[in-house]
Amino acid sequence: MIKTLSIQPINAGNRQAVLALEVAPTQRDFIESNHQSLQEARQDLVHEWSCLALCEADRPIGFMMIGAANEQERYIWLDRFMVDRRFQGKGYGKLFLKQAIQYITKQYDVDEIVLSVHPKNRSACLFYEKNGFQNTQQIDEANGEIIFVYPLAGANYPFFLDQKTFS
Repeated sequence: MIKTLSIQPINAGNRQAVLALEVAPTQRDFIESNHQSLQEARQDLVHEWSCLALCEADRPIGFMMIGAANEQERYIWLDRFMVDRRFQGKGYGKLFLKQAIQYITKQYDVDEIVLSVHPKNRSACLFYEKNGFQNTQQIDEANGEIIFVYPLAGANYPFFLDQKTFS
């Protein structure tokens, strides 16, 4: 049974639990570890990354990293999104993704949420498509991943296909 879910800041009280979260062994080549993500957020001050714990009853069971907002083109990156291997396949990903979209909508003045997926990670591609993200058929030049976009309410979808250059 799924208990109360929330998105919480990473702090001294939950940091070690967040660092201990892992994806399944078959997914490790597709996403950076939470340790790497937290380190990147500390070092890359230009993109203003925000790292957050995805919690069930205040216990971290997932992680997300948001940032690299583009104010002119009105989008933000959901750069990392993961649920610990022990909690996968139980509906947490879908529920947390809905919460993540709501969180971004409240915290940022953007029209779209952008993310990229390794082309060999078919299950992630299907997951995002099932949950309202559109495959743009564009490739992120920085990492060779497929770019997906979630248009928020009021967005003039699908203008991103012709006008946006994601960076």
